[in-house]
Amino acid sequence: MKKLVVSITAIAGILVACHSINSNKDFIPGTYTNHAESPYSQADDTLTIAQAGSDNIYTVTRKTGYHRMVNGKADSLRHQLNRWTATWDEQKEQLVILQTGGILTFPQSGNSLLYGSSEYRRR
Repeated sequence: MKKLVVSITAIAGILVACHSINSNKDFIPGTYTNHAESPYSQADDTLTIAQAGSDNIYTVTRKTGYHRMVNGKADSLRHQLNRWTATWDEQKEQLVILQTGGILTFPQSGNSLLYGSSEYRRR
């Protein structure tokens, strides 16, 4: 009887842990934006993150529109599109982009993410 109670408790604990891990990742999918300027360019980035089939696999689409600065004036608008696959690292609580090794970190506020030193805000 004691073994049965211990077994049921262990199974219940595993189910609760699995449920909390899954529900903790609900904040990941979404659209995040960033604007950056320097003397050489102006850029607007959009990261769109969506779950892809498996529980720990995500697609990340990065759309960038940018102007190069030429003699202090913005050149024509250019576009860049990247599509990546990322995996959720449960221990570090980060998305790791498989193609580039880039890391997406989610501060606890849930309204932003960090990609390198750039902060993206949830839209």
